[in-house]
Amino acid sequence: MKIAIAGSGAMGSRFGYMLHQAGNQVTLIDLWPEHISTINTKGLSVESAGEQKFVRIPAAFPEDVHDDFDLILLFTKAMQLSDMLKKIAHLLTENTAVLCLSNGIGNLENIQKVAPHIDLLVGTTLWTSELVGPGSVILNGSGYIEFRAIENVSHETVNKINDVLNAAGLNARPSNNVLLSIWKKACLNGVLNTLCTILDCKIMELNKSQYTSVLTKRIVAEFESVAKAKDIPLTAELALKTIDASLAPDQAGDHYPSMHQDIASGRRTEIDYLNGAIARMGKELNIPTPTNTLITELIHAREDIAVKN
Repeated sequence: MKIAIAGSGAMGSRFGYMLHQAGNQVTLIDLWPEHISTINTKGLSVESAGEQKFVRIPAAFPEDVHDDFDLILLFTKAMQLSDMLKKIAHLLTENTAVLCLSNGIGNLENIQKVAPHIDLLVGTTLWTSELVGPGSVILNGSGYIEFRAIENVSHETVNKINDVLNAAGLNARPSNNVLLSIWKKACLNGVLNTLCTILDCKIMELNKSQYTSVLTKRIVAEFESVAKAKDIPLTAELALKTIDASLAPDQAGDHYPSMHQDIASGRRTEIDYLNGAIARMGKELNIPTPTNTLITELIHAREDIAVKN
């Protein structure tokens, strides 16, 4: 397949690398000049299992890409998704499928507002990656993808995309309830990303404190209450099981999550599409969400201190 990665940060670079290694023609699209320049000059630096390699994958700004693609993977952060879609509008042809794997609640609605007629699939992934500098990523652990066609996508196309993803070792599977998958991932990130960012620790280090278990249960309980009101079958038991599995070192627990990476690099985070979304919807539905509201405010405070002007 000819595949474009729109948003080639930590996760986009990992997927671009794995799909490239499987023989696909991949183009990395991003907005960070130094990242693009480094990849094109030196290659994408990929470190995995203590080994480093440099991989030649073309990288470009959206306006400099003019190819026809079979598939575009959206990995842009939630708050930048609408802007990226506008920048790649010239690439959204009738022959191009778009799969959004960006984190957060509300991405589907944002995509449908900006690009209502595209061949759209949405999903979530538990793969992880760490962007350690321009053109440089560290790959951690294993993962999987759950996705579903939303509009205008044939079963043949879904199966072809699934086959391509699995040929790259990405462990993809169509989902019968992709909204549940998205909410479950948002709850996972609403715990691991936020607590690691506030406490300045790696994922597996959360187990060192009894207080993180208490906070986790409070965050999850509020996610469950709002999900129930939205007819999303997310239960605390299901969410906690997913969270516990992610704490293991062999499941990428031995790294800092993306929100921590964002703060460390002076970037804004996706908090308004995670805990912030729960706080906002809770207010609309008259459901108390004190823990998620506080978590959101704490992350925004960290952003204000860390973000580069």
